[in-house]
This record gives sequence, structure tokens and C-alpha cells, in this order.
Amino acid sequence: MTHVIIVGGGIGGLAAAARLAHAGYRVTLLEQRTQLGGRVGLFERDGFRFDTGPTLLMMLDPLEKLFRDLHRRLEDYLQPVLLNPSYRVFYADGTRFDSSPCIASMVREIAQKMSPAEVPNYLRLMADLSAMLHDVVPAFVRRNYHSPLDLLGAGQIRLLVKHRLLANLYRRVRRYTRDPRLQMLFTFQTMYLGLSPMQSPWVYGILTYMESGEGVWFPRGGMYQLVRALETLAREEGVQISTGERVEQVMVESGRAMGVRLASGETIKADVVVLNADVPTAYQNMLPSSKQASRKWRNSCSALVFLIGYTGKLAQLLHHNVHFSADFERNLQEIFVQKTVPEDPSFYTCLSVRTEPSDAPEGSENLYVLVPVPNRSGQDATSMKNEVLRKVLSRLEREAGLRRDGILFVQDISPADWEAMGLWQGAAFGLSHDFFQSTCFRPSNRAPFEGVYFVGASTVPGNGIPMVLISAELLQQRIEQETGVRRGKGQK
Repeated sequence: MTHVIIVGGGIGGLAAAARLAHAGYRVTLLEQRTQLGGRVGLFERDGFRFDTGPTLLMMLDPLEKLFRDLHRRLEDYLQPVLLNPSYRVFYADGTRFDSSPCIASMVREIAQKMSPAEVPNYLRLMADLSAMLHDVVPAFVRRNYHSPLDLLGAGQIRLLVKHRLLANLYRRVRRYTRDPRLQMLFTFQTMYLGLSPMQSPWVYGILTYMESGEGVWFPRGGMYQLVRALETLAREEGVQISTGERVEQVMVESGRAMGVRLASGETIKADVVVLNADVPTAYQNMLPSSKQASRKWRNSCSALVFLIGYTGKLAQLLHHNVHFSADFERNLQEIFVQKTVPEDPSFYTCLSVRTEPSDAPEGSENLYVLVPVPNRSGQDATSMKNEVLRKVLSRLEREAGLRRDGILFVQDISPADWEAMGLWQGAAFGLSHDFFQSTCFRPSNRAPFEGVYFVGASTVPGNGIPMVLISAELLQQRIEQETGVRRGKGQK
């Protein structure tokens, strides 16, 4: 059987391993850490449990499709819960807004908190974003690219023109609503990709629809249950998984993959090597010299994350919360243009204990805080983490009644930590999603060496759990096309 080695046990690596094993390949997955999951991490201390990376699920279809393609039911492995409200927004002017996937609830909130005149604007925006999402995903997202010419098909050009996909997101949203608070609410989602809303193309408005139209989900037991579900699926398909195995180099002879060399010096032969790693890091450190190794990639921002064990209740906070700075546009300029740590940071808080009571001891809160900051090519946010934390806590004192003496511990994750995990320049969200690093311009899932491939956030189609799961679909298609396949269980 064709032997595939997958380097890295993140969401993309696990999903690709399960898919390829089901298709009839012999698959070995090697993860350098003792914990699988990549950026979907887990931290536990003194009875508190925290997700250290993504804290929510959107767009469940790619996840459901993975299990369906392998003749399983998602609900037998994972129980996602729809959150309603999706999250609470705290504006600097004192407005509190509960965002919801329920149109009736959103209409009520907008009419009461903003203006009744904004309700038709909201409905028109959601209708347009829904149409764009259902056109864009099959035409541009769920496909492998071979060259930029793939964008020039009649269907693609028609959709580019029809939806004005490359127009500026921030300016387009301003055509729907004049209220600055709604403008922030309907654009900040690009920060999930580490991209400024002011610099984003209109096509990324589909993130707003994924969130507001399809809803925000959370798995019972926490986000790390997703990792456990994918690990179980992969093992059931016969994938051999080894942790604590650091791959130092992909062995390439005469332009073809021959296997991998571990840090221990051991070599493992393979016909195909799939890298579930940050693409720039992989090209620079794990593969032979190529043009890709010296390419000037553009990275997303980074993030300071604070995991706070807190005794007492923060009753004003929901499971998910967004706290906007007084000057959101300045905040974006500081992070993405000036590359400085913001003076008045916008930030996100999460208390998964709201949905999963066992995530904190009784009477306590597991407070997760994420503050977008520049990556390590800009001002050093790691050295300023204490100052940033002080500003965050001061605001939470006002908005949520936080008491400093209720803080039991603070565990932080800084840009330096993201870089140590293998993310180039400590960019917590990986490669930027600007136009020339999207679709056919994003790093291909095929390296310029025969038998070497990529899966994950820094290859096509992009960042975020749904896109990473789609990247595993696209990888399977490409490998089967280029290597042939021995059919496995359930295949014809």
C-alpha cells in the first residue's frame, strides 16, 4: 500500500489522515508535541479548563461532511451546541448588544439599541451576504488551483462582478448602515483571520453571515473534544499516531519525497509526505532550498491570550463577549499598519463555563481573554503583556464587576509562544488573507517536490476550522489524482 506520513497532528493533519486511510492509503501521523490538536489546545489547572486556541465553531458543514464521507455520524463523536445569544458586545459608549442567529432577536436588539431605521439595512445585508456565501464556497473555496488562470473562467468572472467580491469590506458595510456600532459589529469577524476589516475584500463578509446567519456553536466538553473526535476517527480508520516525534527534515532525492528524518536521527520511509505545518516555516526549515523558501509572505497579526482562574461570578459576561475600543479604526491602524501595541485595545473574552459548568470549580469562572496585537515583525507585544493585561482588567472592572482579589492565577500565551509553536513571526492566525494570498495565490497544497503536500491553515483555502477541514478534502482529491489509490473500507 502507498505509505503516507503526515507531519503534524493539528485539525488538518488529523482530518487528512482519516480521509486518506479511509481511501486505502497506509497512514502514519507524527506529532512533535505530546498533545495533538495544534492550535486547538487545552490547558488545565486547579480544576479550571481552558481552550487555548479557537473557542467556537462556525459553518458546521465541512465537519459534518468529513464524518459523512467516512460513513459516520458527527453526533456519535461530538455534540455541538448552538449558542443563543451568540455573544455580547460591549461598546465604549456603554451600549450592550446581544448578537444572535435568530433574525427576530436581532431585529429587536437593533431597533431597541440602535434605531428602527437600521432594521431594513440589517435584513438587506444578511440577504446579500447569504447569496454571496452560497455562490463563493463552491466556486472559489472548494477547489484545487493549478494557476492564476483558474480564476479567469466565465463563471468565476461573473461572480466577481455580480458580488463585487474585491470591493473594500469596511466601505461596503457603510453603504448598508450609518451607525458606527453596527459597522463594527458586521466587519470585525475578519479579525478571526488576523486581517483588518479596513483592509479586507468584501468577500470576507461571508464570515459575518456564517456567524449571524448560521450561528456560533460550542462542543459539549469544550473545543478539545473536536481533537479527540478526529483522533478517534483516524484511529478507527487504521492511522498509526505517534506523539513526541519531531520531524527535522523531509528527505527528498532527485526531486521526490523519500520519507522523513526525525530529530533522533531515525529515518522513516514513505511514498508521500504531508506537512500539517506553517508553510513558511516548513519551506525554510524542513524542505530543500526552493523559491518558496525565500518568498516574502505576509503574515496576520498575533494575539496575547490570558487564561485567568477567577473566584466569584462575572454575571454580565456571556459565553462569548466582544469589547470594542473607543476608537476602533485607530485600534486597527495601530495593529495592522503601524504594527504597534494598541493604546486602547479591543479584545474578546470567553467563559466556556457558561455552557460547560465543569470547566471551572463551583462559584468560579474560567476567563479567557484574547487581545489582537502585532506579530513579531512589529512592536514587541510580549514585553508589554503586563501593561496590556492591566488595561483589560480595568475595563472588565467597569463592564463586568471584576475584582482583582478574585484572580487566582493568570497563564499567558504571547507572540513569542506562538512563534515557538512553529508559527512564522508569531502570527497566531498564520498567513494573511489579503487578495494575493487567497484562492490561487495562497500557497498550494502541493510543494515543488514530487510526493510532498501541505494541509492546514496556511495552504488553500485558508484559516479557520471550516477552511482547514476543507483543506483536507482538497488534499485527498489532489493526492488521489496524482498518486492513484487502493480503495479502502466502504469504497467502490
